[in-house]
Amino acid sequence: MSTALPLDNATVKGLSARVALGLLMATGCFLIAGLVHINWQRSADRNAAELVTQINSRITSSVTRDIKTKVDSADSALSSLHTVFFQDVIRIDNEAKREFVFLSLLQSNADLTWVSFGWPNGNFFGARKDADNNIRMVEVKRRTDAANNFRVDSYLTTNRDILFQKRTQAPSDFDTTLQPWYKAAQPRDSAIWSESQTFPTGDHPAITISRKLTLYGRYVGVLAVSIDLSRLARFVDRLEITQRGQALILAPDGRVLTENGWKALDDTHDSGRRAIAATADIRPETLARLTAARSIMGRDPLTGRDYYLNISRLPYQDWSLVIAIPTADILGDIPAAARRLYVLVSILAVLVAGGAFLVADRLVTRPLAGIAKQLRAIGGFDLHAVRYEHSFLREFDQLSRSLVQMSAGLGSFRKYLPADLVKTLVSEGIEAKLGGQRRQLTLLFSDLAGFTGLTESDPERMVSFLGAHLDDMSQAIHATGGTIDKFIGDSVMAFWNAPGPHDTPEQAACRAALACRDRFKRMVEENVLGLTAMPGLRIGINSGPALVGNIGSQDRLNYTALGDTVNVASRLEALNKQYGTDILVGEDTAAALGDAFLLRRLDRVAVYGRKHGIDIYELVVEAARDSAKPAWIESYEAGLDAYFERHWRRAADLFQMASSGRGTDGPSEIMIERCKEYLRVPPPETWNGLAVAMTK
Repeated sequence: MSTALPLDNATVKGLSARVALGLLMATGCFLIAGLVHINWQRSADRNAAELVTQINSRITSSVTRDIKTKVDSADSALSSLHTVFFQDVIRIDNEAKREFVFLSLLQSNADLTWVSFGWPNGNFFGARKDADNNIRMVEVKRRTDAANNFRVDSYLTTNRDILFQKRTQAPSDFDTTLQPWYKAAQPRDSAIWSESQTFPTGDHPAITISRKLTLYGRYVGVLAVSIDLSRLARFVDRLEITQRGQALILAPDGRVLTENGWKALDDTHDSGRRAIAATADIRPETLARLTAARSIMGRDPLTGRDYYLNISRLPYQDWSLVIAIPTADILGDIPAAARRLYVLVSILAVLVAGGAFLVADRLVTRPLAGIAKQLRAIGGFDLHAVRYEHSFLREFDQLSRSLVQMSAGLGSFRKYLPADLVKTLVSEGIEAKLGGQRRQLTLLFSDLAGFTGLTESDPERMVSFLGAHLDDMSQAIHATGGTIDKFIGDSVMAFWNAPGPHDTPEQAACRAALACRDRFKRMVEENVLGLTAMPGLRIGINSGPALVGNIGSQDRLNYTALGDTVNVASRLEALNKQYGTDILVGEDTAAALGDAFLLRRLDRVAVYGRKHGIDIYELVVEAARDSAKPAWIESYEAGLDAYFERHWRRAADLFQMASSGRGTDGPSEIMIERCKEYLRVPPPETWNGLAVAMTK
């Protein structure tokens, strides 16, 4: 333990706490500069977000307007076409006039790519506008001889007229009745939109509005007007957003519209699409719930490039428009300049923080940590750990000196107090005031047999022997989580499960008892002190409810346990002398041990001061897993059963077998003598085998 240092304010030199706080304030100035920079960065981000919002609004409006125009145009064209044929202005089977109507409709509407009609027998007639605005008249007639059932007439469109170019014929297995637009319109009386893929001239991904045609109550077929998706995809691709920005149309299931139709959104060659695909908010289930435009941030997982993403609903088939703008297109050189500024500010902050840290560590942190360590040691009654902590701040230095002086004063009382118990009480937060509570405890009492007489003959060496023995007892008890209540001369009282809880107090107490016995035997065998005679060790263990707490007066307290469980544990220790054993445990302790320890059921005894008996057990060793009882224990316990059943001769034989099996066994010899006595003078009929201990 450290020597107390004198408190002399005149000799204490160093900076005051105010100076140290002034240094910390300087560091705060740099923090304020950082906050100003953060505010500037937020303003830049806000301005960038406003610009992105304007771009998103413009692009969304343009795409929405274009799609609505195309959809309305197709709807109007189909309505006009249906009126012409429904009113029988032109008959649908009039080929020449039908071609004229289809050609005129395609010429007058730049958004349409197909005008078609399908018959219930699978026949098809339609007009298609190619990418260069030339027109083809297409007819498919279903018949058994399909060698030339597919006819295509090609027309060249000029400023003034339509010029026929050529006619081609070929076989085709195209069936109108199998097409989605035909199936969708057949059961309805109104127009319906659907997606189409297959046409007689090949695959042309399109959206189609179709309507059933009936004349005078007779079903004739289905009229259809189509818009190629490639035209819409090209329109979206050519939108001027930013240098690397792009817009995508997504279907409700998450597919993206391209010039070749709908594709999965997994194009790993495009950074913007990777960012969209990696964004959790752009999923089919999320798109289905979209009601208003949303702006979020996305990141390309491959390159780490950040994007401003905007999602909005389009006025057709629950399509969504996603606009992806790289943040670099909006911020320009701002991120690079910000990074340079960050580096500069970071270097400056590191230098300032480093200096502040060194100053604070030297002047404040280290002294405070040392003082906290001193206080923890004093609070835990660990007084030898209290060391003087020098500080340049006079207040901290003075406090450390005071704590060292306090520990020196407390150290004077350490030898008179159970320091380990004090530590436990402090750690458990138990206030030192009168009172207790009932808890389930396991108690241990130990005593050295014949120690008093040996002390009179050789007091100096026996006191040294006792000190070493009590050290061994303390270490074994503490190692198993026990609490030493008190030392009573050469006796020890300890308990488990108070003040702190213990999961297996019975097993812990038995392990401590076996460890104490082993250490005591080693001390006796080594006999370092050269004693001419050695004492014996006796231990009693019992479990049950007891009153535990601070017992005593207002001025003097003792944390201890009281009750019948405590008394029985003490009596069990004394019973060792009667039976020639060294460790006895009560029946409640034995029941809780299970198969963890090897026990011998010894007798049924009414300990001194009690009318009712208990089964007592001898603790032999800690049992190995799946280990069987030795034969001598089985013989003894069988003899004990015969003894209680009044079969004295058989009991004596079994006790003799137990004694012979162990070599020398004091309890077996005692029981043999009892059996012989009962053979000579049998006990009364009311005898229940209970042995009464007449002494403590």
